[in-house]
Amino acid sequence: MSTVHSRLLLLLFTASSFGVALAWSLRRCLRTLHLLQQDGYSNARLIKWLRRSPAKRFFDARLAVVLLGLLVIQSAATLLGAPSAAWLSLMAWTAAGTVLLASVRYPPEKKKLVFTGRSIRLAALSAAICAGACVILARISLLQLDAGGRAPAARAAMGSLLASLFVTQMAPFAVLLSNVLLAPVQAGINGYYIRRARHRLRELAPRVVGITGSYGKTSTKFILDTLLAEKFAVLKTPESFNTLMGVSRTINENLLPDHRVLIVEMGAYRRGDVRELCEFVRPQIGIITAIGPQHLERFGSIEAIQAAKQELIESLPPSGVAILNDDDPRCRELADGSRTAKVLRYGTDPSSGGLRIWAEQVGASSAGLRFVLATNDGQRAESRCVLLGRHNVLNVLAASCAALEFGLRLEEVAQAIPKIQPVPHRLQLIEGAGGVVVIDDSYNSNPVGALGALEALSQFTTGRRVLVTPGMVELGSIEQAQNEEFGAKAARVCDYIILVGEKQTRAVLRGVERERFPRARVRVVPGLGEARAELQKVLRAGDVVLFENDLPDLYIEA
Repeated sequence: MSTVHSRLLLLLFTASSFGVALAWSLRRCLRTLHLLQQDGYSNARLIKWLRRSPAKRFFDARLAVVLLGLLVIQSAATLLGAPSAAWLSLMAWTAAGTVLLASVRYPPEKKKLVFTGRSIRLAALSAAICAGACVILARISLLQLDAGGRAPAARAAMGSLLASLFVTQMAPFAVLLSNVLLAPVQAGINGYYIRRARHRLRELAPRVVGITGSYGKTSTKFILDTLLAEKFAVLKTPESFNTLMGVSRTINENLLPDHRVLIVEMGAYRRGDVRELCEFVRPQIGIITAIGPQHLERFGSIEAIQAAKQELIESLPPSGVAILNDDDPRCRELADGSRTAKVLRYGTDPSSGGLRIWAEQVGASSAGLRFVLATNDGQRAESRCVLLGRHNVLNVLAASCAALEFGLRLEEVAQAIPKIQPVPHRLQLIEGAGGVVVIDDSYNSNPVGALGALEALSQFTTGRRVLVTPGMVELGSIEQAQNEEFGAKAARVCDYIILVGEKQTRAVLRGVERERFPRARVRVVPGLGEARAELQKVLRAGDVVLFENDLPDLYIEA
């Protein structure tokens, strides 16, 4: 083959090799962006996820093996004086990279990447960084052809392979860098929407209820919305919109002049989150549902979690109303120390005194809850609802206490309670195929809620009880012990147990084995797809399946 033809082939396959490298880097950028989006665009959280298994998560071993192998082959060919090996090695990478691009599949995504304005900007800048790197490195590689000296084609090919290795492996860094570079832009955009929402709040002036807590806040929000809807036009933050930008979006898009009440769920991953939301919406009523180890890994201590929730009470005006769960010792401590003009307590044990409202004669079954509401002024009212889990009584009481403060009579509250529907993915009862009953408690999980879900499962007695779970996460130093206790309780309740994720569920399995649960009725599977396949083998009409927790893609073990 002539020198001209060899040079043309080298140029062609250099271009194609960088094209494949760019395609791979863009694919990996989108995957990284998808994970970044799921954890609130936090670089720190994404880096922590990548560091847990860098060989699988930050790098792509398949591409690295192919490119390093070709580099070794090209080096050997250069030593042996084979000039045509240069374009052949680039052709091999182009072919192998293309085949891998078409055949490799990442684990199925539980939540798809949402192309918002922010994610589009991040994707575009990440793509530009990768493309720019490809252009610069391709230029450097091709300059080797005109540099003279011995084996310029081999040097160009080696440079192209090394550049492809760098571009494909460092793709997650492009997303992290883009997130840093675009931070000032995002801050400006966020500020605009926050100012708009703040102006709308001042203009329409609804009465604002803030709800926070380690668990139960979303359910309490939905329940309070149902009760107050008997007399008022109510807007609540949807689903789990509990961040500053989520609340701003709700106000800008949905708050209308006829809304008299705005119910705001307030989430927190660090100290100051709740205070920031309070300074924004200025609640007149604050509800704290519980203080527990949820997100303990992020906060570092239960005292830090308590202090974060206390920010809601501290932010109330002098005329504000604080509503707290007296069954929870840390909430009770906050109530005792509150300087708010009016503190209302709810619970299930009136013997301690000081409760505004409590529940008596509580009964829980597969049909839901029944109880008698009692108040400190001597009123009683029977009620029932379809919610599963005895722990949901406290969420009903929290909302009922707030409803009384809004002027509803106890009889009106009791009559509205049967209208309450399960919150999606929180002990939601679903009729499955083939006569199987599904209890969907997959949104999130915490020690109290997980044990409550198992108690709810135990109330179904017509068929076998099956649990599907990946266990609980973000519990910090107590995670292993809590998961082991959860496994032990599951062994006492369930007939079959399917654990999702071998590493993640080791503590749960220890608890199951501690109770001498038959090993033949335990399955450990890598993902939810395999769990469903196992269910197909086990289930029959009349059985009940509890899906307890469904970890986001950030926690996949692959």
